[in-house]
Amino acid sequence: KLTMHTVEVEKVEYQAEKFKNVIVGKILEVKPHPNADRLRLALVDINKEKLEIVCGAPNIKPGQFVPVALVGAILPNGMEIKPAEIRGIKSNGMLCAEDELGLGEGHEGIMILEKAKIGQSFSDYLKLNDVVFEVDNKSITHRADLWSHYGMARDISAFLNTKFKVYAPKPAILKAKKITFRFKAKVEDFSLCPRYMAVGLENIKIAPSPKWLQERLAAAGMRAINNIVDVTNYVMLELGQPLHAFDKNFIDHIIVRQAKSGEAIKTLDGVERKLEPDMLVIADITKPVAVAGVMGGANSEINNQTASIIIESANFNFDSVRKTAQKLGLRTEASMRFEKGLDPNLCELGLIRAVELILEICPGARVAGNLADEKRYKLNQGLIDLNLMWLNKFIGYEFTAKEVKRILEKLGFLVKAAGNGFKVTIPSWRAVHDVSLPEDLAEEVARIYGYNNLKSELPKIALTPPLVIPEKVLIRKIKNILSMGAGLSEVYNYSFLNANRLEKLKFGQTIKLANPLSEDLTDLRPSLIPGILENIKTNQASESEITIYEIGSVFFEKEGEIKKDDSGKENLPLQEKRLALALAGDAPDDLFRKLKGVIEFLLKSLNLEATFEFEATEYNKFASAKIMAEGNDIGRVAELEKNVRQNFGIKKLTAIAEISLPKLLNLVKNSPVKQYVEPPKYPAVSRDLAFVVNEKVLYNNIVKEIKNFNDLIRQVDLFDVYQAGKLGDGKKSLAFHIIYQADKTLTSEEVDEIQGGLVKHLKKKFEAKVRDF
Repeated sequence: KLTMHTVEVEKVEYQAEKFKNVIVGKILEVKPHPNADRLRLALVDINKEKLEIVCGAPNIKPGQFVPVALVGAILPNGMEIKPAEIRGIKSNGMLCAEDELGLGEGHEGIMILEKAKIGQSFSDYLKLNDVVFEVDNKSITHRADLWSHYGMARDISAFLNTKFKVYAPKPAILKAKKITFRFKAKVEDFSLCPRYMAVGLENIKIAPSPKWLQERLAAAGMRAINNIVDVTNYVMLELGQPLHAFDKNFIDHIIVRQAKSGEAIKTLDGVERKLEPDMLVIADITKPVAVAGVMGGANSEINNQTASIIIESANFNFDSVRKTAQKLGLRTEASMRFEKGLDPNLCELGLIRAVELILEICPGARVAGNLADEKRYKLNQGLIDLNLMWLNKFIGYEFTAKEVKRILEKLGFLVKAAGNGFKVTIPSWRAVHDVSLPEDLAEEVARIYGYNNLKSELPKIALTPPLVIPEKVLIRKIKNILSMGAGLSEVYNYSFLNANRLEKLKFGQTIKLANPLSEDLTDLRPSLIPGILENIKTNQASESEITIYEIGSVFFEKEGEIKKDDSGKENLPLQEKRLALALAGDAPDDLFRKLKGVIEFLLKSLNLEATFEFEATEYNKFASAKIMAEGNDIGRVAELEKNVRQNFGIKKLTAIAEISLPKLLNLVKNSPVKQYVEPPKYPAVSRDLAFVVNEKVLYNNIVKEIKNFNDLIRQVDLFDVYQAGKLGDGKKSLAFHIIYQADKTLTSEEVDEIQGGLVKHLKKKFEAKVRDF
């Protein structure tokens, strides 16, 4: 029922199961171990039989009742009890200390029981008939009120339709009959701390908490520390309001302020933490004594000599606590609750409950300090107009007004009839970040009634085709072409990187993250190439060939820097989707031209014509080119130079490419639809020509000249590139298939005439010579 109505229950744990095969025994006799000075033999009566158990504890003696773990028992600390022979004597079980049973930290001796029965199960002795429900965190992430047993009980009473016991304490308990000490409390910014309450108590004696309190904390997964700290933790779990107790000797002036530059604090976990100016702290006149909403400071913690305390109950800005906890790497039970946006009214309820418990479990304690209550907040509690006809149509079920009123009132809403529906007041514990719309109220009604109780009906709506997003369609098409057609593997990388790795790649300035995930992920990536190169480095040892691609966003600055405009909104960095491709291998194959072929295949599959404008570089004269589609520059393809590969730890030869998806999408959208073209009526004439030119002459320039020389030249394809040998230094040979086509049958003489003119033109333009060897 809890899963179906409120939260997802991941686990149900019966407390008695923790002590299966642990029973109460009575020690009948204790004698020395014959083979060990520090060990003794205890004869223990467990009712059904008498066991001889080897024990090293100094505090056992005849007549004591003790917990006995029988063979087969698995203790809460994970220890499994097996038959054992210790120094030649067989031991049939184990006498248990507190820490071995998960009931404390004591290990100096065996746990001695009072008013126990021989053979009684240990769980019965402890009266452990409780059940623990382990709730999934994501189920309650938007429900601050469910971060407490009190809030959970309210929901359970609603769907079970049982009476909910409202906790209504008397505020008078916070007022001292006689004030013996005073302290001041000041809030500098109420937007960061809407409410701050504190009260002082004296005649405090630090001691262990009562057993019932320790057992409840242990069942909820918390370790008992001492009576004061345990009360603050107990109230936090019970009511959802985090509290903190200061030793009065270390603080008499409380200031809630933002940290100053250079300040630091040693928190209760013993770690020295540097504070940043936007972090909220609790401070005295000179120094911080707690990180607000996260953790207290070691300089004001409760200790065994504490006699007077100040209990704090505050409400802190959820955003401030979240950022502070994340920056400090310190997420606590308190910070998780504050992050959800707590009800400021809960401060008083939590403080009264804490004082009530302290006065109950700490004899002689009394309220002796003044009550501080600094507040400035306003909650939006409605009214919400809830129309019954709209509600029934929205949910698809005919609720009666009586049913709706009962459900909402069970959850704490104030409901008044108005016209065809109600005017609903939101309870303060649901008004911070939870309920604000009629749709929210509809959800409350439906879930408490039970979604499984609603009759299932197919929706009566007109079917409309889904929204087509051209970018997503293109990305899906590209993935199919590259993965299935070209045989490449897709990779995914983080959008963050370390800027120091980009120096050799010359990508320009990166955008630094204000709150990086780690030291290695400090900047937004300006390119997909660094991630692709890291993939090659990671896999090069196990793969002879690597063929990969990635589609993702890159980020770069707009107008110089990221800053806030006049309205206070951030001028966010520009984002662009890109496609990166890479081929890597050990063999000295021409990876650059292979990758160029993959790009040509991709663009051809997208009905685009690909060309490349080669750019000579110092390290590889024909290993870098612009990628052109329909005459538009859409990216770059290059062979990675040796020193860059070494900088990235890459041992394989590597070719890389990066293409702008917005540019590619624009070309795909505007490309003409493929139509049937009638085959030429007359045959084409094909001639092969090889030209020897200076190695600095670019392929694209020659191709353009050939194509533009005569209208009868319909197609030009490069099929061979050759250097060295008889050509001499600084020369290269480019061989082309040239296709001639006309609206008649061309004669050899006509083609020879055009070809002769072409040879002369290229000789004049590029000093090209026809290769005849």
